[in-house]
Amino acid sequence: MEEKSQYLVGSDGTIYDSQTSLTWQAKDSRQDREKDITWQEAGEYAKELNEKQFGGHSDWRIPSLQEALTLFKEEKLNKDFKGGEIHIDSAFPPGPGNCTWTSSTRGEREAQIVFYLNGFAYWYEKIDKTISHSVRLVRR
Repeated sequence: MEEKSQYLVGSDGTIYDSQTSLTWQAKDSRQDREKDITWQEAGEYAKELNEKQFGGHSDWRIPSLQEALTLFKEEKLNKDFKGGEIHIDSAFPPGPGNCTWTSSTRGEREAQIVFYLNGFAYWYEKIDKTISHSVRLVRR
């Protein structure tokens, strides 16, 4: 018997998580834009999607550290845009960045990123674009 997915894939480019009641962007900014973005650009990206009423809503935002960590599932396998393994459910289309910016900041210069390769969070300069930085927006 197939286990029922906790993720409900919408026809509007969103994915609802029935365990956390969060709605995620199905494709992240890397898939949408085909480029890396800084933390600042992640905020601008959220603003843009809100103006467009993406998925019928205007309250998209950068996920908190705790929210971003809920997507990491060690037993799940997916592929990032370079074909590398990441551990997020296959309900999400393959090809995203291997991490997401979070709303967790330290001082003026740093924000945390969650890597879906290992489920760890790291501090990066908000202006960093070196390692396929992207954002997967969320709303509740």
